[in-house]
Amino acid sequence: MRSRSIGVALLATGCFNPDVTPLQTEGSGTAEDTGPATDTGTACMAGQTQDCACADDSIGTQTCLPDGSGFGGCECGAVDTGSSTIDPTTGPPPECTDDADCAGMAEGECEQGVCGDDGTCSVQPLRAGTPCGDATEVACSGADSCDGAGTCSANDAPDGVPCSDCPLGSCACMGGACGDCTAFALQNDFITTRSIEGWQLTGGWGLYREAPQNFDVGPTVFGSQVFGTDGNRVAPYPSSETEQSSARTPPTILPPTLEFLSWNVDEGTGVDNKWVRVSTDGGASFTTLVDCNMGMPLPFCQFRTDRAPDDWDPITIPVPPMMVGQVGIVEFAYDTLDSCCNFEKGWYIDATNFATQCACLDDASCGGLGGECGTGVCGGTGECELDVVAAGTACGDATDVECNAADACDGLGYCAPNVAATGLTTCFDCPAGAGDCNVCQAGACPDCVSLPSVNAFSQGAQSFGGWVIEDFNGNGAGWQLYSQAPPNQNPGSVPVALSSAPAFGTDGNRQPPYPGAQDEHSRVTTTVDTVPPSITFNSWNVDEGSGVDNKIIELSVDGGATWNVLVNCGGGIGTPQPFCDFRSDGRLGNDWDSVTIPTGAFAGMPGQLRITYDTLDSCCEFERGWFIDNLNFAQRCQDSAFP
Repeated sequence: MRSRSIGVALLATGCFNPDVTPLQTEGSGTAEDTGPATDTGTACMAGQTQDCACADDSIGTQTCLPDGSGFGGCECGAVDTGSSTIDPTTGPPPECTDDADCAGMAEGECEQGVCGDDGTCSVQPLRAGTPCGDATEVACSGADSCDGAGTCSANDAPDGVPCSDCPLGSCACMGGACGDCTAFALQNDFITTRSIEGWQLTGGWGLYREAPQNFDVGPTVFGSQVFGTDGNRVAPYPSSETEQSSARTPPTILPPTLEFLSWNVDEGTGVDNKWVRVSTDGGASFTTLVDCNMGMPLPFCQFRTDRAPDDWDPITIPVPPMMVGQVGIVEFAYDTLDSCCNFEKGWYIDATNFATQCACLDDASCGGLGGECGTGVCGGTGECELDVVAAGTACGDATDVECNAADACDGLGYCAPNVAATGLTTCFDCPAGAGDCNVCQAGACPDCVSLPSVNAFSQGAQSFGGWVIEDFNGNGAGWQLYSQAPPNQNPGSVPVALSSAPAFGTDGNRQPPYPGAQDEHSRVTTTVDTVPPSITFNSWNVDEGSGVDNKIIELSVDGGATWNVLVNCGGGIGTPQPFCDFRSDGRLGNDWDSVTIPTGAFAGMPGQLRITYDTLDSCCEFERGWFIDNLNFAQRCQDSAFP
């Protein structure tokens, strides 16, 4: 590059050009020529050049005229240094033709010299994640990498994050190294995935927000996330399987007693067997503390049908004195033996006083444990918890159809899928239209291929799935399926087998255990169906009939906003019906009445039936209730209800 020192040029020629502005500092080039500054009176050597200052303070060039009579005009804009005023401490940037010419400018391994389009060098940071420094990866420190800002990062895990490479087996990271925990959370509430890190799980063991649906009822949503197994249910629910499974904790200090909460819905002892064992030799051998098949009377060994989500059993299991204080492994094991039964939902535990987390130190040590419904934070008990967003906040799948509502946060930090129970939830938005749909299956409402002419109540509880049963006096609503009318209070009374069974009905003022008596005022409302020209069904009653044991049948075609009375036995409304009549004891189980109730102008509309039974009193000893069958309304699809 040509020298920019005007002082040197003047000394070399001994010439003076009064038209050239003396050059004091260098400036940036310009594309503009300020015009000639002709000198005809000063001799110089032909072809000689010298620097000159342009009007915009940039540097130009003068050339001696061929006859040596003086310098020509100042030629400006010929040179562009690419920068403004030169920094006197560093000088101009070095010239370059490629990045190699700039390599020496980078001061660290996360920087690089780059040759720009203008031929000057600059320093730029390497992309984030570029390997640098120490490539060793250990439990609490990953391989070093560039941070995208020119610095090499050590990538240490936050202090308090669990690790596994320590003598005790209950470890936490501290300063990039793994060491024994110095403190533990008070109990394990299974709030985040941190709660089961290091556990060895088989079968269905894992974290659950709900016990799955079975073949009879929908899922049971717990008040918090818990740990357990769905047993012989298997997703997609409500399928069944046999399961032999176990859950083993990471090494933990064994307390004097193992304490936890338990919730099970299964057959219990002898079939769905459960046991709890401990090992103090790393799992080489185990000592059994509880084996339900050995007749131990713990609650989780008992037969349990569907139960409330907050109905948990507190469990306390003594640990052998020689094992207390030792580092051990706790094992939960479950063996269903078979795929029976339709009511089962599995076994779940919560709030253990063992296998707790290393106490978190700050929110950073719980980072990454949350999701769109809650952020991982360090709780006051030393357990990682969730800072939750409001219930109902949109999350997950935004699809919103009858069998699969849009997902939403549950207010506890988890995204609820809001999918209707398969095979149990009636739907009406299938392509064939209301009344011709199957039940919800895997979040969709399919058409019914085989729709029966009447509801024979042959599909168990599914036969009246979605129907609403109401009890108005608190004595119990007896509406359900029956194969026999119950015994009454007459001496020697026995049940009457119903020839058209199962039938849907109520035992009226009978009260189990039979033959107890109590008045009943109850009502059942069907799901929506297309109203036929006449409602037809078979009826069987043994009661006082009109005016006392009153029966009312109503129809709504506006979603339940208003109801039209088709029959009111006590008010004499509607076509006289046999179920309004007094019927004494001694009626045979095959003595059914055929009922026809005209629907008039409502035929063809989507509608619902509402059936009310009011015994008014607990009289009389001979009564057995009211039962119906072969209803030509709200039939249940005969297609397979389950996948």
